[in-house]
Amino acid sequence: MSEPAARPDEKILTSLLLAVVILAAVALMKEGPQYDNVLESWRFFNTAFFTGALIGFLGWTQTFRIVPTLSLKPADRQPWIAAFALGLVFTVGGVWINRQSVTPTGRSIVAEIDTLKELKDDRWQLSVKHSDGFYQRYQISKPAAEALLKQKSVRMEISRGALGFDLITRFEPNQ
Repeated sequence: MSEPAARPDEKILTSLLLAVVILAAVALMKEGPQYDNVLESWRFFNTAFFTGALIGFLGWTQTFRIVPTLSLKPADRQPWIAAFALGLVFTVGGVWINRQSVTPTGRSIVAEIDTLKELKDDRWQLSVKHSDGFYQRYQISKPAAEALLKQKSVRMEISRGALGFDLITRFEPNQ
């Protein structure tokens, strides 16, 4: 038995959802490296993505009165695409909001500099070795990188973000 053809309004909604997915993915490529500077970034990323995905899925099914199914037929895939789209939007928005209003905590971390690489757009990537032997990378600005070029260790200032997740906000040579 063949599937019924998708209605024109379903095609339009699916196309709009896919456009949101593409735009959110592009925004994540630009904003995503900021997750490197968030402490416990995997917990933050997962919380943002799955919160957005859950809201997207439930919002779509409630708005359009669709009974959720585990199917990817044309009419049934829209809630899943909406979940993915809103998950990406929350992921991008979460890291942006978290770093917009930061409060210094007075805490800092000192670590040994492993590598310092220049990336695109005057951004640099700092890789450090922490005292427990764990390696971590951070995105830093060009002025911070220039101050760290000939240094062996770095002092990183920890601040509390707007959403409650701690992030590294300042990198300076360890004196």
